[in-house]
Amino acid sequence: MEHHPEKEQEPEQRRQDSIKPYVKYSGMAFQMIGALVLAAFGGRWLDAQVGNDKPWFTIGLLLVAVLATMILTIVSINKK
Repeated sequence: MEHHPEKEQEPEQRRQDSIKPYVKYSGMAFQMIGALVLAAFGGRWLDAQVGNDKPWFTIGLLLVAVLATMILTIVSINKK
């Protein structure tokens, strides 16, 4: 009887392959949250430094962060 180590590793490999997308997408979610938090704090700081009555820098940086993370997400999903 022959011994095939690849066949013994197949269930483990399948389990790892099924976990990879969860790790990838949860990492992307944390990256998006981090970018939005940094943009919000950076925008508030810039608005305070300039003395804006309205939060223009906060709005602008949040829009840039949302667009950038969406583009990175789309590129990452299409990359596979």
